[in-house]
Amino acid sequence: MENTNSKRIRFFLAAGLIVVVCIAGIVLVNQHEKARTEEQREAISEVIPDIDERDMEYLMSRNIYAAYGQVQKNQDLMAILDSASEGFEEKHLYHPDGPIFGHGVNYLDCIEIYLHEEFPVTDETTDEIYQVIESHARPPGTNDTPVIFIRAGLINLDGT
Repeated sequence: MENTNSKRIRFFLAAGLIVVVCIAGIVLVNQHEKARTEEQREAISEVIPDIDERDMEYLMSRNIYAAYGQVQKNQDLMAILDSASEGFEEKHLYHPDGPIFGHGVNYLDCIEIYLHEEFPVTDETTDEIYQVIESHARPPGTNDTPVIFIRAGLINLDGT
């Protein structure tokens, strides 16, 4: 009888320990996600200082990986991006050799660079891409060209 009670106690202790570990893991994941969301908000606010809440929510609904620069008046972002495209090609930054599969200028006056979600990307990768863009800015190298990097999957147009 004593042996059976001892086994039950050990079982309940082990089950309780597993529950505590699971709850602690969930709390840590939630804290990490909350911190990441706050970092994204801060990064977007630095790039677009006058952003309103609706536009912030729109950007937060996307998988923002990094943000650089700051929105300025009288920047010809399309010209900068068109000029930088050649540098992307030279450095093999376009998919399938590199992470970039699309780019454009959004309505908030930021360049958006779309990075393939399955391609390994680090801060060094986004730094390299940003330096290509900045080298084509006017004046070059001022580090104020607004760029938002977004992780996304490729769009499959043939339905397979």
